[in-house]
Amino acid sequence: MRVKRRWLALGLGAVILVAGGVFLSSRSTSGPGRLLVLATVSLPRPSGGAALSVTVLGMRVEDAGGGWTTVSSPGSSVSLPGAYVAPDTASLLQADVPAGSYQGAELELRTIHGPINVVRKVPFRVVTGQMTPVLFTFGIAKGASEPKPGAAYAGGGQVSFGLALAAKQVQSVPTTEFVDQHGRQVELSQYRGKVVVLSSFLTECQETCPLVAAALLQLRQILKEHGLGNQVQIVEATQDPTDDTPAILAKYQRHFSLPWPLLTGTVSSINGFWSKLGVPPVQALPWTGTPPTDLFTGRPEAFNLVHSSVVEVINPQGYIVTQVQSFPSLSYSSIPKTIYRYLDAQGRSQQKAGGSWTPNSLFQAISPLLQQQQQLDAFPGTAQAVPGKVAPNFTLPETDGPPVTLSSLRGHPLLLDFWASWCSNCRADMRLVAAAARQYSSRGLRVLLIDDQESAATARHFLRSLGVRSPSLLDRNGSVVQDYGLPGLPVAVFIERDGRISSLVLGQLQSSQLRTDLGRVLAA
Repeated sequence: MRVKRRWLALGLGAVILVAGGVFLSSRSTSGPGRLLVLATVSLPRPSGGAALSVTVLGMRVEDAGGGWTTVSSPGSSVSLPGAYVAPDTASLLQADVPAGSYQGAELELRTIHGPINVVRKVPFRVVTGQMTPVLFTFGIAKGASEPKPGAAYAGGGQVSFGLALAAKQVQSVPTTEFVDQHGRQVELSQYRGKVVVLSSFLTECQETCPLVAAALLQLRQILKEHGLGNQVQIVEATQDPTDDTPAILAKYQRHFSLPWPLLTGTVSSINGFWSKLGVPPVQALPWTGTPPTDLFTGRPEAFNLVHSSVVEVINPQGYIVTQVQSFPSLSYSSIPKTIYRYLDAQGRSQQKAGGSWTPNSLFQAISPLLQQQQQLDAFPGTAQAVPGKVAPNFTLPETDGPPVTLSSLRGHPLLLDFWASWCSNCRADMRLVAAAARQYSSRGLRVLLIDDQESAATARHFLRSLGVRSPSLLDRNGSVVQDYGLPGLPVAVFIERDGRISSLVLGQLQSSQLRTDLGRVLAA
């Protein structure tokens, strides 16, 4: 039974960038912390249409014990989207809040249609003397007249993710089937829950790639010294699958004593993977002189392969948060002799000149991700919707049919897919979920699509645009999303025949993960 999360967490330290301004947090030894409450719009209409005029009435926060406390006086009035399209934000209010841990926030607003309350389960910690940002996002469905409340985020890293996601600046790792040096199939999704450091390389590269390998060995040692070795997975993936077969990768790994997976695959899958990450393809140039002999094949190298060297840092939820390019700065004494001997003249010249990053700078990019993951792990969901407990019951109307009650489906394995038309990752999820519904219906699987706070017309239009014929349930006021304690969309909830939750997947689904979680509830 697992709860899986996939959302970006960028470490900003004590500096929060907001709408062109910079808020610096300060420290003191006593007293409250301060909340900065922000709003942004993720999907503005292309042109025209009415905006949502909002007056802030106040705000409450929910402590770890479930108690609610009013923490603010009325704030400002803003018009959304107005100028507040992600990554720009509207500052709604600031308020002093007692230091401590919180698990939810309620924003009380008034529109021309009357008061509305936006309640979101969003974990955060308020520290004495520091500023903690809380971001409420709004989305605009195609054809809608005003924005609807979306997900909420709290803390510097999560607010950064919320803004990047709303601005469509977030990239998750492409789904690709690799083969490692032992011939075993590998997908990067199997390392979810860890920070992944992914490097491109070629076994015949004698310039940048050996230096990167030496830097990754040093990074691994730094992680071990800080007790973080089991929380980070280092991986290298080739850009030359034609030459870098599993057998060649195995020789390469043994020669340099590299204790991590080396990945290859088909030409189309490897080229497609690196292309999606914006990494240029390898150029095969002729040699101007006598070709060198490949150490691992014993044959002259056919081409002078020119490639880009990149290292990607992937957070535990599968989003790329940092990319470093070129080669690292390393001292001669810190490079293993077998690696240094492999460097050619240009590689040794690069080592002397120094590069654009170091093992320590890479470690500094990783550390905040591990801290944020620890905070997230302390908040697996609400008391009502966690693996091992019975899924909260509900009755919701359907776009094309009578209302559906969850408990009436007891005895069937279930998949609940929470979505909204403004959610960019929901589009990819929907196709996978719809295919699963068709494939496993004969085994009793029932799939419920649950649209968060949108109309039947909006839901129908979105589903038809994807060729999905399944109807959707309508969570018009967001009460089911709230009961399940979902911090964002999309979310998939897998439920066993006895009504107990098997797992939750927060964020975009991967096909391999979907098969695994469905296999578990179908077999139960």
